[in-house]
Amino acid sequence: MRRPSISIVFIYSLTITLLAFAYRSTWRLAVIGLLNGAAGIYYGKRYRKLILLLLALSVWGTFLDALAVSNTGPVAFVLGPLTVRRGALTATANIGLRLTAIAGAALLFAAPSDPRSIVRGLEEELHMPSGLAFSLAYALRLIPLMRRDLGEIQLARLERGYRKTPLTPRDMGSLIMPLLSVAYERASWAGISAELRGFGLRKPRRRKIRVGMPEIIVLSALAAQIIIPLLLP
Repeated sequence: MRRPSISIVFIYSLTITLLAFAYRSTWRLAVIGLLNGAAGIYYGKRYRKLILLLLALSVWGTFLDALAVSNTGPVAFVLGPLTVRRGALTATANIGLRLTAIAGAALLFAAPSDPRSIVRGLEEELHMPSGLAFSLAYALRLIPLMRRDLGEIQLARLERGYRKTPLTPRDMGSLIMPLLSVAYERASWAGISAELRGFGLRKPRRRKIRVGMPEIIVLSALAAQIIIPLLLP
């Protein structure tokens, strides 16, 4: 069976992202979070370690923040001087499931295709502006580059006597800030390079979105993730 149309998978990923922000119930978020997270990690094998590490860092940071602003309700457990209440756990679970759903949907969109195919599909089928299509494709292209940068930053941390895996907010800052700084610098020069090569002068051809069995399967999965969570409390 051929791969689904780039445009249909993009619509699927965009809708899942919107649902992740629209749903408030933990059970509803669990449906889209677990399904898309599992599917995205399975199909996005190249990016699995990076995505799992970033998710772990995000959930850990969310938990620390929830302890400060959402640690209310009945006591869940006590760890030494730290009392963790149900509100902090609920907030951490909700945000973690949202991030998992968004990351999984992004992997389903990015993993099977190369950036050139993504730009062509979004321009020709969805009539998306060239600049926006290029930005989306390049953001996905940054994932393997960020994985390499992450390894280099971790190695530098070890050589300076720090932990390879961050555990505290300060550790996370020393890992995430250099990663984002390098990604921003690389993206700026990539945009300049694209403009100098005449990227904005291209005239992409237009074509209709092909709808066959692969597209029907994707749209059916999307419809199920809209209908089933609405039946849950």
